Amino acid sequence: MTHDDRQEFLKILQAHADTVAICDACAATTRDLAAEVRRGGVPAHDALDATIAEAERVLADLIAVRAEVDRLRRSLS
Repeated sequence: MTHDDRQEFLKILQAHADTVAICDACAATTRDLAAEVRRGGVPAHDALDATIAEAERVLADLIAVRAEVDRLRRSLS
């Protein structure tokens, strides 16, 4: 891999890392808002439980994605 190729690949990895951070923030916000609304009992609890579970699933999935992106970035830096 040439130096230029490596630099371009690092840019791509940084873009993916930024995307992961955005997804993480969105999922955390969704989870936190759903939990707050649930405490107020406005929507059906089943619907809120499903939203919370999905947000938790996304957050859990992002752990492995973030780790791999970080590993690749470290190996190429």
